[in-house]
Amino acid sequence: MKIYCGIFQDGLEIKLAFVKRHGKSLSVLKLLSVPSIEHHFVLSSEKSKKVVDSDINLEIGEIDESIPSDTFLREILSFYSLENLKFVPVVTEPQISYLVHNQSSKKKNDDLKSKLVETWKENIGIEVPIEKLDFIEYRNNSIVSVVMQNEIPVLKELTALSSYSEIKSLDILPIRSGDISLVNYVLKEYQPHNEEVFLIAYIGIDSVRLIFIKDGKVVHINRYLSLNSNQQGLVGFLSSKIVLEMEYAGINELTNILITGEVNDELLSAFRQSFPFAKVEYLDFINFDLAPIAEEDKLKLQSYVLPLLGVFDELIHFSEIKKNLDIHKKQLSKISFLKRIDFISIFLIILWLGLTVFSVQTHIDRNKKIETLKSQLARLENVKQIPPEILSTINHLNEYFQKLNDYNSKFESVSKEHVWWTDKLLTIDLFNPAKNKMWLTSINVDDSLKMKIKGLSIDRSRIPEFMKILGNAELNGIYIHEIRGKKVFQFELITNIK
Repeated sequence: MKIYCGIFQDGLEIKLAFVKRHGKSLSVLKLLSVPSIEHHFVLSSEKSKKVVDSDINLEIGEIDESIPSDTFLREILSFYSLENLKFVPVVTEPQISYLVHNQSSKKKNDDLKSKLVETWKENIGIEVPIEKLDFIEYRNNSIVSVVMQNEIPVLKELTALSSYSEIKSLDILPIRSGDISLVNYVLKEYQPHNEEVFLIAYIGIDSVRLIFIKDGKVVHINRYLSLNSNQQGLVGFLSSKIVLEMEYAGINELTNILITGEVNDELLSAFRQSFPFAKVEYLDFINFDLAPIAEEDKLKLQSYVLPLLGVFDELIHFSEIKKNLDIHKKQLSKISFLKRIDFISIFLIILWLGLTVFSVQTHIDRNKKIETLKSQLARLENVKQIPPEILSTINHLNEYFQKLNDYNSKFESVSKEHVWWTDKLLTIDLFNPAKNKMWLTSINVDDSLKMKIKGLSIDRSRIPEFMKILGNAELNGIYIHEIRGKKVFQFELITNIK
């Protein structure tokens, strides 16, 4: 029986969970953490910088030479044979992005996808190619659409592992979305009832995920939040961020908070103090048999939640899914084709293809040049028949119109920037901050035409309204101060002038 290996890159660290299936129960056999190739690159760069003079720039070649040709995943070979493993790659933001939709799919898949693409453009301001958009739909008609990036770091690591081991077959199962796996697990195992509002807080090494579930439906997934798990004041900042995300999601209060990832009892206690009316607890691994692993591994089980739940999502079917993500159904690789061909054969095939393409392209380019020369000769014959006086007049007018076009281009470029700046100030004035109990303390614009707005507000709800008026504003931070017994909210927004 094969062993399933969930693999997830968290920051500069790769986390692996080895799981074996026994009916509906999953036995956790081993947890393993190794540095990624990017981690080796960062460390090598830092070491190189220490040995060179501060006035000398580090050569790119020095860093490239220090990048390993293999991968730290080779440590797997100390415990298991690759022929006995099925790999389950798990990804989350920024490799995959999400958007929650409150609508039912009465339309066909193609029509629904077109509607979802429009929603991405309206809500996020991103034009997503329809072929890159995917979505999952639950039987309660809730929909979460996703956009997958082309670069998947864990797949590069698996490719390097295949190259290092020189094995002919590497069994790679479909990619799993870490956030969707979290949602499916909570919906299946906790079965939230009506009037219950769950918050899933995943705290990773360098990012935080906040997922809200209300009445058994996903209602909001926050955008990528880059935070260090060891950052001072993390809970205080997250508390403010959670309250702000609750306003976006239309949620008044939380009944349950499930925290997981790089967490500990101190962090759990801080969450309970910040949200005294909610039931705050660790995510429970109900269906996992932990007997095979050591006690010290059980203590860090929460850190491996995404690779574990990626395997769970792959093996345990959730019946409430009406239409699954397409990436969850596509097996990536069963046999590495390049492993079955010797190096010389590969080189000859590439050389033959290169020569063929070069010959065809050269023939096409020559024909184009011949046609261009023929048309130029025909034009010259026509020009010879035009009197010199008319040619002189044409050249003079051509120079005049060229100067006029250059002037118009420069004028339009300068005027556009002033119009954008003026429009943004008029938009702020139209909102009337003073009337909305808001005071702007500073407005700055940098060379990249980004406007940074700082201010104070007595009413927190006015801040999202102000962001909506600005159109494309992002909240850079919000802090709560108490002045004369009243809460004052200090905020910082960033928006584009264009």
